[in-house]
Amino acid sequence: MRKEHEQAVEWYTMGAEAGLPDAMFNLGCSLDEGQGVPAPDYLAAADWYRRAAEAGVGEAANNLSNITPSAAVGPGRQCLPRHPPHFSPSVLE
Repeated sequence: MRKEHEQAVEWYTMGAEAGLPDAMFNLGCSLDEGQGVPAPDYLAAADWYRRAAEAGVGEAANNLSNITPSAAVGPGRQCLPRHPPHFSPSVLE
């Protein structure tokens, strides 16, 4: 784990807890990708993506839609993956 990523997670956490939508999104990405944290935490990532999406960050809704039980298993997940053509925002409700 790189020190820069750990420091970024600390700053993202402070910003996210203060209500900054971009920090919520970035924290979600870090948790989703496992950068700056010991291991990916998909449940926490989904929570921060949801909060960021509710605050108006469109990319967060996209990332949230791609966190599924099967997606949480495989290696090589990336932030901002493309959603399938049949995606519907109603799945976020």
